[in-house]
Amino acid sequence: MMKKLSILSVVRLILLTGLLSLFFACSNTSTGTGSSLQEFKEREGDSKTSATDKLWSIPEPYTNLSIEQIKSQIEITDYMVMKGAATDAGTEDTDVEVSSKGISRSIVAGGGAVEKEAPKNVKDRAALASYANKLISLEGVVNTTGTQKTAPLDIQERMPGKYEVWFCADKNQKRKPCRNRAHLLYEAPEGKGDTLFTHDNVIRFWGVILGEQIDALTFSGYTKLKRYPKIRVLDLEVIK
Repeated sequence: MMKKLSILSVVRLILLTGLLSLFFACSNTSTGTGSSLQEFKEREGDSKTSATDKLWSIPEPYTNLSIEQIKSQIEITDYMVMKGAATDAGTEDTDVEVSSKGISRSIVAGGGAVEKEAPKNVKDRAALASYANKLISLEGVVNTTGTQKTAPLDIQERMPGKYEVWFCADKNQKRKPCRNRAHLLYEAPEGKGDTLFTHDNVIRFWGVILGEQIDALTFSGYTKLKRYPKIRVLDLEVIK
């Protein structure tokens, strides 16, 4: 009887020891000895700054090249050779509504398919996407937010020293609004805002195409969403 009782006591002791070990392991994890939430986010690529830093960083394989090397490898010098640039956004199944609050219609970014999309748009989206990571240099002017000569330039400084510039590849500005546009990410001294350039400035930039940027083109009371190349500027000069 005593022998059986001893064996039962040993079994209970083993089970109790296991439960205590599990309890302390859980306690250590919850009190900070495990990964923090921020560490988890960074490991999973969910950091609040990671997307912005990645967008503004110079893409590979151009990180370690000098600007002279970049300029010697430019592939595109004419906006019109880019098939799919300034194409329809591929959302013909819904109406466009543009107000002071922006575009009140959902669109599919990144080349996603939508219902009732025209075959031409499917082809144009694929063509524009094929230019990602190619080097480009264009000459033109900064686009305006309107069609008048006094309209502000389309420049936003959302973060200090980081400018989002809508560029017009028509330096003579024969057509207003500009059809051949590009969305530039350009770093310059902070605090300039939309006065970074003037209406009379003709500029040339050298950069790498990141992908696309969707924006509304409005003319004669008609609004159409368009897909334009998004470009990280590596160098820029004012010609006049």
